[in-house]
Amino acid sequence: WSPDSHLLLFGFVRGEIHIYDFKLNYIGPIHIFCIRDGVPSAEIAGIEWYDGRNGLMSMNSKSLVICYESGAMQLMSREDDPSPIILDVDMHVASVKWNDNGSMLAVAGYQATGDKTHNFIHFYSPWGEHLRSLKVTGKSIADCAWEAHSLRLVIAIDNFIYFANCRLDYKWCYIQDTVIYSFYTCTRPEHIVVFWNTKTNEVHYRYVRNLLALGGYSSYCCIGSFVERALPSANNTLTDTHVILLCNSIGVTIESKYIPFQPIHICVTQSYAIIAAKSLVFIWGISGFIGSQMVKKQPYEKFIQIDDPATVRHGDELQLSLMANLDGMETEDPITSLCGSDKWIFVARLSGLVLRYSLPACTLMEKIECQFRINKIALNSITTLMSIIDTNGNCMLIDMESKEPREDIANFKKSDVWSVVWANDLPDSFAIMEKTKISFVRGTEVEEAVPCSGYICDYNNLQVKVVMLDEIMKMHVKGIQAPSSDYITIYDNKLLRDMKIACEKLPLEQVSSLIEKDPHPQLWRALAEEALNHLDIKVAEHAFVKIHDYYGLQFLRRLQQFQGEQFKRAEIAAFLKQDDEVEKIYVHMDRKDLAYQLRRKLGDWFRVVQILQSGATASDAMQNEAWNELGDFYYDRQQWATAAKYYEQSGNNSQLFHCYALTEDYVALEKLSQSLQENDPLLRPIADTFASVGLSEQAVDAYKRCNRIQEAVQMCIELSQWDMGIELARHYNLSDLKALLTRQAKTLLNQNKPFDAIELYKKSGNYLEAAKILYGIAENHSKENRPLIMKKKMYILCGLLIEQYRTAMKQTSRKEKKSTTAISASDALQGLLTEETTGSGGVSDTQLLDNVWRPAEGYHFYILAQRQFKANNPEGALRSALTLTEYEDIIPIQTIYNLIGLLTEETTGSGGVSDTQLLDNVWRPAEAYHFYILAQRQFKANNPEGALRSALTLTEYEDILPIQTIYNLIALCATSCGAFNTASKAFLKLEDDPSISEEDRKEYQKLAFQIFLSSQPKDKRPTLSGQCPQCSNRINDWCLNCPSCDWRFPPCIASGKPIIEYAFWICPACKHRGLESEMARLDICPFCHSSVNG
Repeated sequence: WSPDSHLLLFGFVRGEIHIYDFKLNYIGPIHIFCIRDGVPSAEIAGIEWYDGRNGLMSMNSKSLVICYESGAMQLMSREDDPSPIILDVDMHVASVKWNDNGSMLAVAGYQATGDKTHNFIHFYSPWGEHLRSLKVTGKSIADCAWEAHSLRLVIAIDNFIYFANCRLDYKWCYIQDTVIYSFYTCTRPEHIVVFWNTKTNEVHYRYVRNLLALGGYSSYCCIGSFVERALPSANNTLTDTHVILLCNSIGVTIESKYIPFQPIHICVTQSYAIIAAKSLVFIWGISGFIGSQMVKKQPYEKFIQIDDPATVRHGDELQLSLMANLDGMETEDPITSLCGSDKWIFVARLSGLVLRYSLPACTLMEKIECQFRINKIALNSITTLMSIIDTNGNCMLIDMESKEPREDIANFKKSDVWSVVWANDLPDSFAIMEKTKISFVRGTEVEEAVPCSGYICDYNNLQVKVVMLDEIMKMHVKGIQAPSSDYITIYDNKLLRDMKIACEKLPLEQVSSLIEKDPHPQLWRALAEEALNHLDIKVAEHAFVKIHDYYGLQFLRRLQQFQGEQFKRAEIAAFLKQDDEVEKIYVHMDRKDLAYQLRRKLGDWFRVVQILQSGATASDAMQNEAWNELGDFYYDRQQWATAAKYYEQSGNNSQLFHCYALTEDYVALEKLSQSLQENDPLLRPIADTFASVGLSEQAVDAYKRCNRIQEAVQMCIELSQWDMGIELARHYNLSDLKALLTRQAKTLLNQNKPFDAIELYKKSGNYLEAAKILYGIAENHSKENRPLIMKKKMYILCGLLIEQYRTAMKQTSRKEKKSTTAISASDALQGLLTEETTGSGGVSDTQLLDNVWRPAEGYHFYILAQRQFKANNPEGALRSALTLTEYEDIIPIQTIYNLIGLLTEETTGSGGVSDTQLLDNVWRPAEAYHFYILAQRQFKANNPEGALRSALTLTEYEDILPIQTIYNLIALCATSCGAFNTASKAFLKLEDDPSISEEDRKEYQKLAFQIFLSSQPKDKRPTLSGQCPQCSNRINDWCLNCPSCDWRFPPCIASGKPIIEYAFWICPACKHRGLESEMARLDICPFCHSSVNG
């Protein structure tokens, strides 16, 4: 089965493999490349498809293996992989099995040499690289299978079952108390690189695609991965390349370097990062990027091709040379391991050759030939000894300094070894891992092995730190992300173990004498600790003197000042950093206050809270401090929701605000805002936060409570909440709202955002200004080649804005009328009597009192308008001139309206429109396009009479639509319905139109001649529509005006028919009319598309 259960692979006796789907429909054969043509038959040993449930090592990993009993094997990424990997395992294959995460393939089989048979299990990577071979005793191997976590392998041979432990080669390293390791899952395409500080238990993650290698030293590590990057090449094609990332102990990249070859081995020293492929070594100087003074130096980059030791290049030469010779870099003797220092590089090759290069010159200084195939090499701390592990797991030593070979080193050999780590402080000591045991070696003497299944991190101070990577990987498979200190184990070597045993059995003075014979700082340190635990000040002082521990001697002096054994033991435990023991002693002494002070000083606020809750005397300030520190702990780790709970308990509103803002919990932030006092300093940033996410109501409330009204209004402007802003401005008597509105609208117009400016004016209730902008846009659209329906919609929207303006003006007028005091009946009677007494020639006292100022006002505004016009202020002059319409009884009407007309032209210019024109004529363009579209729809619906009615309506819109367009349509509709007299008039209009070209005029004449040659210019008798409501004469459907009294009939917006009835339907939105008989079958207004019912 394929991993997704969609395909089935069937293997046949002759070696063919066919593909079927899950319904057993034949798809096709798999192309077998590993079997040569002409082979009569090949029996299949196994078809295995890795299911991918634990992820893939990389995107191009192979997951399908097909293996034949002859040893021919084919690795594929899918069933139709066009470029499979072909290899021959050179044995008779019995079984093939993928491990649990697809990183390793086990191939079980046997080799027959004469009468003898040798059983093997070969291990391969997903790319067909041979990793290791396991030789198993027995006659005939039958099968093998992996344990669930690929840590053990079960093998069936003859009638026996064998179990083999597998030590996986994880990508990991150890630097400065930090374990760096990688794993991958099926949920992410990247490798997850974990930076775990074993001292503080802090964990940092980094995600790296196509991780290939890891290496580290001191405080820094290098990560090698595959990337795709466009580099200049000979043929200008995309070149696959790789990158090396230099990171610190928390995964932050310090520097990166792109290289054009695959990094397989990485070795990092104090000053260099050494990266090797199969036959290439690249030395990258990193001393300028690390350390306390990170100075950008001239980059040190050198490249060695080990097949040609004389080839050493640097800088740009590396890139250019590699790009030209990548194809020739394959070798039959690849590099298997690297090690080095700041003076030397040691490169081990599979054949057993070890090359020594000097640094920084990269000169080949020595070749060391070994009689075995090398797997791993490692150097001691002073570069005098080298350990070598061959491919069979045998560990040997090589003396790098002595000219004469030492017999003990030459004869040293340990089998079944898979890891060696040298001590940092003892050049002749190292620790080895053999099977599931750890052994310590000093010189060539091997101590008794101790059971251990971990990986060695560090060997220092007679102690080995081991990390249980197998258990950590199991933990990640279960979904647990962060490792704990339980996965770190410390092993003492024999010297330290014997000293600790001696301390238990012998007097401390005698133990001190034993240490004198074979001294080591760690032994004296352990003795001082034992002496302190026994309160033996004399021995402890002697031990501190031996290791020059001045701080320890100062502590001994201070310790003698304490009275009471329990206090001394507590101080000793604190000196030895046994914090739990110190707390236990204080609690036993019933001094929880001291336990509180201890944990507070250590910053262990979790224990502080537990101590305070366990009954220790605690003030509110102490409680709040502890809760606040716990909040800071989670806040620094970006766990803001958890931090908010502790800040809430401590009453730290400032940090609580930050947590709510970072978690975007605006409901809780609103509650916090409402709980604060008026004018609290925190209200301003809370309001700004609400404003930044568009929560205008909450922001206004916070601004009001901190007395920031101007900021609230500005926020309303920026968020286009003009109704809220106007209400604020009116409530707090702000006078500059109109200026802010105008400024914001101009800004939007300058940014070419006219519709935002329209929305701005609309929300602020300035419908007239919004209509002006929209009318300008509609005018521009009408001049462009745009759809008619789009032009109509633009004008309709403009008209609807004007209707909203009129409605608002009516409401304002009603409010003013209500606020005006009504004239009483007695005042009306007094006025009537006054008129009777004054007669026709004079003026009454009341009229004089009421109207004495009107003539002066009329002439004042007339003079003011002229002055404003001369001062280049036509807008102000027009406002003053419009005021004169109330003084028509004083100033001649012609004078008033001549002035208004002149000023209107000046304010609108040639392309603009005045307020009066806009208010009076806003619907006309929309009506023109509406009836033009309606006529075309009616004509296409085989209703030429209705189309003619609608087309005739267009004769009133010759200032909007082109005359040729209007009368073309009229002539077409009239001809179609037999109204040849109307058609004749249309043709005459077209022929007389001066805007029509001479060529078109001749065409019209020709067409008219053809039509009227066969038809007389008479209209067929039109349908009578009814009586004129003004003069009662009969009229027909085509009449726009009564032929007798010239009474104009408004057209129905649904059919174009004249409306002559007194009862008709009017749209509540656009105020246009329609016949009730036509509108009864419609749900929306055919003109503005608003609901018929409003």
